[in-house]
Amino acid sequence: MSKKIIITILSFSLDYIKYFFLTGSVIPSLTILLFVLSSLRPAFSFGFLSYFSFLDPAYGTGTFSMSIPEVMKIFSLVSLVIMFASYILSFSLKKIFNTTFEFSLKLKTLSLVTIVSLIYVIATILVTLDNGLDTSFYYIFAVFYIVNLIALVFYFLVDAHLKTMTNFDQPQAVAPENYIS
Repeated sequence: MSKKIIITILSFSLDYIKYFFLTGSVIPSLTILLFVLSSLRPAFSFGFLSYFSFLDPAYGTGTFSMSIPEVMKIFSLVSLVIMFASYILSFSLKKIFNTTFEFSLKLKTLSLVTIVSLIYVIATILVTLDNGLDTSFYYIFAVFYIVNLIALVFYFLVDAHLKTMTNFDQPQAVAPENYIS
């Protein structure tokens, strides 16, 4: 096999693996987000899960219970679809419009950390305002937040390694009008 084919296969594999680190960030974030949603709207519906009934027919009935493996199946499927969509979009931008669109590591990091932090700040405010909730939620939020940030760091490390691995023989210049910092 040629060197380019091996690197392409390896980059697809690493790209998929990096989303597992993102999972370490998404699961705590989803937990906190569900806490926020259930605090704001106790009658929140999970009807959108019926779209995933091909994974488990129980999702279509509306009466089911989920554990981490079921959440991971859905997240893996969504991650795989997003990965392929991003490859198609990237390929289209390169081939059809002869341009690339990349975000700087600084902007990606700032955006994700801001979103994650905002979720935790809202959850902390809800615990503070609701007198019926135990203040031990603060400790749970702190542990989840630290796990979340560590997972994001590893996600960005794999992403940076992937970019250097796949661009080792290409110039590193990106047109200034296409680079968002």
